Amino acid sequence: MKKYPAIALLEISGIATGIYCADAMIKRAPITVLKSGTVHNGKYLILIGGSVASVEEAFYEGLSTAGDEIIDHVLLPDVHEQVHDAILGQRADCSKEAIGIVETASVAATIQSTDAAIKGTDVTIVEIRIADHLGGKAFSIINGEVEDVQIAVEIAQEKTTKPEFWLRKTVIPNLHQDISTQIAQSTYFGQLEVQQLAEGEL
Repeated sequence: MKKYPAIALLEISGIATGIYCADAMIKRAPITVLKSGTVHNGKYLILIGGSVASVEEAFYEGLSTAGDEIIDHVLLPDVHEQVHDAILGQRADCSKEAIGIVETASVAATIQSTDAAIKGTDVTIVEIRIADHLGGKAFSIINGEVEDVQIAVEIAQEKTTKPEFWLRKTVIPNLHQDISTQIAQSTYFGQLEVQQLAEGEL
């Protein structure tokens, strides 16, 4: 997977405006539109990557083009490698003692919060989930030692895009192995394997 030094995301309320905006952005500067399309609940997301200068130029073109149809946005000129990869679907196991969950009402807020959290602490991103099957919300799961995770979720809340998009943060120390196993599989309910009691546990 190619790594881009900078990424940006626009979250737009109108689908037609979103497509028009993505076209304007890629015409403005030499960027890659990593992904663009609809998500729940009727929003349009545009995720771009490239050099810092090009991403910034395209990002501001997008803001201008979308106008008051912008729901939220994030520009990361020095995106953390784990954030870059997690947005594009990479996952990690819960190998340390605690997890933290950051949940926001916008996709951009989760991305910005998680990037700030991981830059400020020694934690690992387990997953970033974006909008679909979440009613338009987003969340991230991070893993590390309890103290690091606690600091990370505090940083995440402090650095979110807008206070009104912040929903909640949770820290779970000593995560039970069964829950760790399920998170490693998926956080989609429908994709999980059914768990059963071992012989003799009834």
